[in-house]
Amino acid sequence: MKLRAATLFALAILSLGLVVAVSPAEPAWACSCASRAGQQDERAERIVVGTVTQVTDKAVLLAVESVEKGSFGIGDALGLRVSRSGASCGYDFRVGTWYRVNSINGATGLCDGICQVSATPSAAGAVPTHVAAPPAPAQTPSGWWLAAGAMLAALAAGLVAAALRRHRTG
Repeated sequence: MKLRAATLFALAILSLGLVVAVSPAEPAWACSCASRAGQQDERAERIVVGTVTQVTDKAVLLAVESVEKGSFGIGDALGLRVSRSGASCGYDFRVGTWYRVNSINGATGLCDGICQVSATPSAAGAVPTHVAAPPAPAQTPSGWWLAAGAMLAALAAGLVAAALRRHRTG
């Protein structure tokens, strides 16, 4: 009987380990901005609207078409440091796309305030209409595996308890 109880206990542990091993890993998002959109504009040293002309791994170059805050010449090229990874609060700029960009100390990122502008800059009399920067993907809780694991663990515990009771009474 001891062998049977030990076998059932080992099966219970194995089942729980299996549930943990096959449970889906949720993505980790390192970027977490503490400020809201209005605060981003207040904190920004410079706010410009322009078309991206060049993107590298660590910087973006914009042809400035309008200046909302700070001093910068319209038509000038503005280079800003930026990470391309959203996980590190960077932004994946696209060449030829029109953006409204906030910058602080020559750098920009998701937490500083970046909006893709929906109108094309070449459209006559186009008025910038802001499109919010894409949010981090939603993390939907997937509790099915947790429920299945709890049921397996309860079943295994019940089998172990029944085996132990049978062993003590027998």
